[in-house]
Amino acid sequence: MSKAADSVKSFGNFLRECRAEAGKISWPSRHELVGSVWVVASLILLLSAFVFVCDTVLAKVVEALVSLG
Repeated sequence: MSKAADSVKSFGNFLRECRAEAGKISWPSRHELVGSVWVVASLILLLSAFVFVCDTVLAKVVEALVSLG
């Protein structure tokens, strides 16, 4: 066989294997997905608040140190 024919055959095998693997996927239910979204959103908000507080405190500390000198 030529290289082109081998490439087409290999690509066909690749697509068949992809389809077989896609059939094995177990998607979460809508309820599980919504619950996960709430958890992720909550953690993002908490982490953002923590970073904001740390940034504000450190900015005040640096400002106080700069004003001393």
